[in-house]
Amino acid sequence: MESFLSRFKRWHFILVLILMQILSHFTYLKLPAVGNHVWRQCNTLAVARNYYQEDMNILYPRIDKRYHTNGITGPQFTSYDYTLALIYKAFGFSQNAHRYLSLIIGIFAIIGMFYLAHYYFQSDFLAFLCGLGLIGIPEFYYHSINAVPDLLALTAMIWGWFGFQKYMERPSLKWALFTVLLMTLAGMTKIMFLIPGFVFLGDIIQQKTYRKLAMIPILIMGFVVISASLGWYYWANILTSMNGIYEFVHEVRFIEGWGNRAQTLLDNVFKDIPETWVGYGFLLMFVTGIYFVVKKRIHDLRVLFVFFGVLLFYVAMQYQLRVHGYYTLLFAPFVLLIGVWGWSRLQNGLMKQLMLVLLMLSPVWAWARINRNWQEQNFRVARELIVPQNQEKIRYLSAQRKYWLVGPDQSGCVDFYYLQAKGFPWYNLEEKSDLFDKFIKDGAEGLITNDTIHAQEYFRDLKMNPKCIGSVGSYYWYVF
Repeated sequence: MESFLSRFKRWHFILVLILMQILSHFTYLKLPAVGNHVWRQCNTLAVARNYYQEDMNILYPRIDKRYHTNGITGPQFTSYDYTLALIYKAFGFSQNAHRYLSLIIGIFAIIGMFYLAHYYFQSDFLAFLCGLGLIGIPEFYYHSINAVPDLLALTAMIWGWFGFQKYMERPSLKWALFTVLLMTLAGMTKIMFLIPGFVFLGDIIQQKTYRKLAMIPILIMGFVVISASLGWYYWANILTSMNGIYEFVHEVRFIEGWGNRAQTLLDNVFKDIPETWVGYGFLLMFVTGIYFVVKKRIHDLRVLFVFFGVLLFYVAMQYQLRVHGYYTLLFAPFVLLIGVWGWSRLQNGLMKQLMLVLLMLSPVWAWARINRNWQEQNFRVARELIVPQNQEKIRYLSAQRKYWLVGPDQSGCVDFYYLQAKGFPWYNLEEKSDLFDKFIKDGAEGLITNDTIHAQEYFRDLKMNPKCIGSVGSYYWYVF
């Protein structure tokens, strides 16, 4: 095999990875935000569109569910959202522009994974396997064309990690600035993507860098990265308190009861890890890697510190991991490096070939597992809201009033985004006419709904007779 692989240059492997990523997603790039986690995508897209339409000041992100305010609140650092807004400024608004942005970011993540793996393995082929494995992880495969900030955080984390290793190998201002910039971007975008810091700490201790003057610039680099990351989240809390819009959670929440925690752990181990977090194609390789890590590298401080970091993250985020699969993207580089390293240690030729075949097929599994999210029956968005020919009418009707009551929509953001409306959320039918009365007094000027039966019932309760100014499919616009 070595003689065969020697015919290929590094750029050949990288080109194959790029083409695989593009071709495996090509037919879905025309889609707007749909499928699982569409609510998170719509929140991101709304922030981007509000930058584009209202104010390009990156320090003041706005959402659509704004009640009777200007919509300013405090999400994670809006690096992804703002980049998308810049694209809107350059080319105009488009409901699928984020697909192309994420595709490009995802490609950079794959290339970064290749170079990070090459640093550790000094092998183009093993680095290629890591890049291929990343494409085959279902969570990455899905979100690598979705509007989620975690994708940008992952990409910045991988390249920042690579930059730090290059700095440790040969310290220079170039690699110091590269590392600080990328790790700061990762940490501000999602603070848990600073987890490679545990690897860095292991490197510093094992190489006894802490005894040398070289430790001073490393401390400065770490201070800048951590200060900037924490600084943004401090600012996000200030932004949140401005209007009292608590859309983005910046706190740790725990699952109640040890039984529920244990059940969630079992679901994660036996369902989520094989299906989406790692994927069946890479699972056997990953388990093999775990075996060899425990057998041969358990005393490596980098391994111990990373294990502690991952455990800490899992305990803190177990509640969110039940429904936020994209949080697990930060695990991907560790999973891939461990799995491919374990595979390279195998002596059994037959097992090695079997695992290699499974890895080659991992993108197929990722497609089979994820494809249903891009089928119309699983869009989780009303079809009439995404039909291109309806967009102008939706825009016209929603522009007739500044603050709308919108729903029922449990997400509090999907309908707002696609109806191009701002205002007050009507979450579900448990919220009766009292909610209408309160929000009308607070400034709601109209209602957009696809549930006219309950809306009319609430209007009768409040002795109201609003005027219907138009409809699109099952959605109606009423002005008070």
